[in-house]
Amino acid sequence: MSARADRGQRSLTSSILERNARVVVFHPDDDDGQTLANHLRRMGFYVEQCWPPIDTLPERVDLVFRALLPEERTPSGEWSGPDAPPVICVVAHENPTFIDQAIKLGADGIITTPIRASGLLSTVVMALYHAKRARQHAQRIAKLEQKLLDSRHLQEAKNILMIMHRVSERDAYDILRAQAMEKRVTIDDICHSVIQAGEVLQITRGMTSGEGREKE
Repeated sequence: MSARADRGQRSLTSSILERNARVVVFHPDDDDGQTLANHLRRMGFYVEQCWPPIDTLPERVDLVFRALLPEERTPSGEWSGPDAPPVICVVAHENPTFIDQAIKLGADGIITTPIRASGLLSTVVMALYHAKRARQHAQRIAKLEQKLLDSRHLQEAKNILMIMHRVSERDAYDILRAQAMEKRVTIDDICHSVIQAGEVLQITRGMTSGEGREKE
């Protein structure tokens, strides 16, 4: 690995650690719980300890450590969702039962007891990094979906104008753009208005036709 790449990796790790992340440790108040909290504080994190786990996390939590106990067969995913912080599970034994529990919980990593400083930093950094990447991917997907929805709205609005005013597709687009510039709003806002107006006209026409038939 080149020196430049190595410096890049170090700076990325430093940027993650320099954010003074807030960590919640859900672990019984025993030696392992205290050792974990102390290691995290030495890394520069703000640590809050709590047991048993609560349903609602405090505000602005960046990382959660969650102890899994043998008698807890089906831990609930209290903090699942696209905006949830990453979760690292703390287990006594690296066996299929605990691993299955961690997977069901949506964990981003696993550490075993007794708690050791070795490997803890890399686990934390990787969990925070992958959580950041996941949020970025989710935001990118949301933007692409919105663009697709906007393009559908644009086409629908153009179709309505083409039918109502008997104009070409290009002329319909020019009408939408002119209205957006005049009202100082986005074309998508104008499209929504046109679509809503089109829906109202369809309802009105339907009611009028129905009324006409009733009179006949």
